[in-house]
Amino acid sequence: MNKKNSLVLAAVLFLFAGCLHMPARHDFGHYSDAEKFYADGKYEKAIDSYRKYINDQPEGNLAIIAKYYIAKSQTALKRNDEAKTGFQSIVQQYPDLIWAELSKEQLKNLEESAQ
Repeated sequence: MNKKNSLVLAAVLFLFAGCLHMPARHDFGHYSDAEKFYADGKYEKAIDSYRKYINDQPEGNLAIIAKYYIAKSQTALKRNDEAKTGFQSIVQQYPDLIWAELSKEQLKNLEESAQ
């Protein structure tokens, strides 16, 4: 093997070795914490962490999803009026996103359960 090929091989091995030390998933700070809390049914903690994410990253890629799951958490806690307000806000602010459609479904479910 010539010197050039050896250097290329060494560089490739170095890059792969670095990947071994990387976490298996990305950590999105407060959003990741909120996801764990939501999955564990710890809705109050989930709401707090989602709000912290939104405060830190109001225009972040996950902000709309965080808002949706705040409302879902409020629903799980039987705080339906707060949840309705959250879902309605999503529908008004983001009418063209899938989260608006999902929020409409949640609003429909809340209306049906209130009857």
